[in-house]
Amino acid sequence: MDIGVPLRDLGPVDVSGVLKMIETLTEEDWTGNNFRRDMLSAGVHDAADNILFKTEWHPSASRTGILTFEDLVFVWAKEKGIDHRPYLPIAKENTDLWPVFTMPDWNRYKDVLEPVVQQAIAPLKKPRGVVTRVALVRLRGGTQVPPHIDGQLMAVKAHRIHVSLSSTPSVEYKIDGRKFTMLKGHAYDFNNRMRHSTRNKGKNARINMFVDYYPEPGLFIANPLDVSAPLNVPPTPVIN
Repeated sequence: MDIGVPLRDLGPVDVSGVLKMIETLTEEDWTGNNFRRDMLSAGVHDAADNILFKTEWHPSASRTGILTFEDLVFVWAKEKGIDHRPYLPIAKENTDLWPVFTMPDWNRYKDVLEPVVQQAIAPLKKPRGVVTRVALVRLRGGTQVPPHIDGQLMAVKAHRIHVSLSSTPSVEYKIDGRKFTMLKGHAYDFNNRMRHSTRNKGKNARINMFVDYYPEPGLFIANPLDVSAPLNVPPTPVIN
């Protein structure tokens, strides 16, 4: 979302529980599921490892021609030669823009993640607001995300919040030509509608928690002509 400034510090967040959780993560946890990197993000994010918990998605965001998120997961897993079932979304929440899918790892870590999500969105919270994405993102030392602007429809409407989880003063964020750093344990409203990049000039990985928040969704009205359904797997249960 274009918030009018490059970056806004939303204040400190208690990230102690998430930091303890991160200590338990293995390399397999970080790199074993590259679905977000392979299928959901642009090539500029190839340097980042991530663990995806929630995400919005619409067929218009994919160049594959696949019409449902469930089939996208199925095809990705088939190409990888792995069982698709552990990667399928477990819940779907409709919004007036794009539906939001909850991934299996959310249940695994929900008790730790949910308090951080609620603290991060508190300064922006609205009665009908929807969390549209939650992910842990690791940018390894010596790597970078090149300049880009997030162009998907939800990026226009939703706040992109970074919760900084590592002390990495060598990480440089550049937004609209200006350089910024982030303090560990702070949440930041990040203007992803301005040209931005991230460069990790140090040896240690930068780990952030991404929380996208759509504060004022319109009324969802189901299209009676939309009869699309997954071809290869059962549809995801809808929670609203």
